[in-house]
Amino acid sequence: MVTTWDRHYAGPMSFIVTSLDTATADEMRNASQDPYGNQLQAETQTKPGNPCRHCLRRAKQGERLVLFSYSPFDTRNPYKEVGPMFVHADGCPRYAQSDRLPEDFLNGPIVLRGYDAQQRIADVSVVLDGMTERRVEELLADPNIAFVHARSFTHGCYLFRVDRG
Repeated sequence: MVTTWDRHYAGPMSFIVTSLDTATADEMRNASQDPYGNQLQAETQTKPGNPCRHCLRRAKQGERLVLFSYSPFDTRNPYKEVGPMFVHADGCPRYAQSDRLPEDFLNGPIVLRGYDAQQRIADVSVVLDGMTERRVEELLADPNIAFVHARSFTHGCYLFRVDRG
């Protein structure tokens, strides 16, 4: 289901952006395998672009990232996906501007999935026009949506979570 623009939109609202927590990022940086049994090792980026889910910045060429499997859900149901996630291997500060969407994800194509309180998909917005912030606000204006996941447009991978402020 695609969001009908302006259906619930009442203007700018505050929200909270949540990146991967530091404890999980540090655990994956130092682990030999992830909770799903995948072997972990740092990979040097030969080209820029893979996003770190801790600092919410796309990696630059030459930076090292660790790839692991992760689920951003805490409720067991058919929507509980497990997918690939990167973090900087050598550490990075956690995304600190929780009231603003990360710069690296504002203007490019992105998928926003709105989930209800049972962590089931309630609505989706495919953003191609650089109006990411507005689409997040539209989704969160719907009382049936408890939170939004930002997802990679090309691969569908989880990037970060957004809640009402």
